[in-house]
Parts: sequence; structure tokens; C-alpha cells
Amino acid sequence: MSSKQLNSSSGASVKTTPEIKNGFTIPKWAGKPPAGLHLDVMKEGKMIQKLMIDEKKCYFFGRNQENCEFVIDHASCSRVHAVLVWHKDLNRSFLVDLNSTHGTFIGSLRLEANKPQQVFVDSELKFGASTRTYIVREKPQNNKNHPSILNNSTNSENDDQDDSFTQTLTLPESELELDVI
Repeated sequence: MSSKQLNSSSGASVKTTPEIKNGFTIPKWAGKPPAGLHLDVMKEGKMIQKLMIDEKKCYFFGRNQENCEFVIDHASCSRVHAVLVWHKDLNRSFLVDLNSTHGTFIGSLRLEANKPQQVFVDSELKFGASTRTYIVREKPQNNKNHPSILNNSTNSENDDQDDSFTQTLTLPESELELDVI
């Protein structure tokens, strides 16, 4: 809904109307995050969902399905509880509590209402008394010098990669294999 009003005589931009969504004025510094930015949703120590947050400037969290990208189905959460905004100049996320009754948390820190708080990668976000934890993650980087468990391919003889690590890593097939290690 951001629109520029043009001065009819010169065609120059005179005024920009702020973009407002769910009563929240989206800051001028908001921009699209890098590809692969996502939230790992954890419950009782297990990942239950992966939420991509790399398409829009901001994502709303709350109980209202029509106004929030990510619905939190918990009685302690407000209809529109919080918003996660990407800062295009600082290249990081900011979380804003939208005056919720039961709070928004980064780790154990309760956020002050309507004040953007910087969120680092691997930070744990919580909303109200919900037991779900949302962990901010970046797209995994595939570094040629370090093997990755996400890259299962074997190296060819013509490859210029470090040959000190030649064993292929595999992910366990079941939870029982995790106990063996």
C-alpha cells in the first residue's frame, strides 16, 4: 500500500505514504530477506515444522488466520501478537511485540511492546505461554573445504577439494541409530 504522490508540475516524488498492515507501520528500512532464511519450529525438543521467511519484508504471528502469516493456536497469544521484520541495511531480523498481553520472547528476554529487538541467527523465539520455540536459521552454506552432512556426494579424483576427508557421511535412518553413536 506504499504509494508515492507526484508533484504534477515537476514529476518529482514529494511524499511517501507509510505502509500499514494490521495497525503496524512497516518501517522504511524493511526489505526482503536473503533466500533460505527460515524458522525451525520445535516442540518438546523435536522439529515439527520449517517456516520459510525469505519472501516478504515482514511476517505476522498470532491467532488470527486472516491477518497472520503464521498462526499460533494458543489461548495465551493475541490475535496479532508480534511481527518479524527484515532490516535491509543491517541484514538481520527484528522482532516486534505488538502490545501482547502474555509477551513475546527472544530466549528468556521479554520484549518491550512496539520496540524492534534485534534477532540473531540461532535465536529462540517464543510467543505467550506456547511451548513451541521458533529458531531463526539461515540457508546452509556448502563450503568446499569442509564436508557437510547435507552433501552426500563422493569426491571425484579430478576434484580439487581436500582429500583428507573421503568417507561419505549419512544421516541415521531411525532414532535407534542415534543411540548407537
